[in-house]
Amino acid sequence: MRTGAQVAAGLTITIRYADGATTTRILPEATHHTRLLARSAYDLYETLGLQRARVRNITLRGENLSPAEHAARQLTFDHTIDKKLLIEAVQDRARRRYGTDVIKPAVLG
Repeated sequence: MRTGAQVAAGLTITIRYADGATTTRILPEATHHTRLLARSAYDLYETLGLQRARVRNITLRGENLSPAEHAARQLTFDHTIDKKLLIEAVQDRARRRYGTDVIKPAVLG
């Protein structure tokens, strides 16, 4: 079994409504970045608007898995995305070396 940092996946999001109808969206490019996968899921949820009350099931499925080093990424002019992805790569390396509990979300106290 590989970790998310080692595997790139195309994300398919399927939404099933109360009447049995479904909506399916496919992430246009494979990625191994948690933030991009999560943001895609949240963006689709946001587009539902008033339809949210009808939603009965949301399924996220990784497909066409391949080694992360083979994943291509669309270039962007948004430097904040590049910075977040770089930080995520550093976190992944630290977790591989020192264990999964070495980096945790901060808590305001």
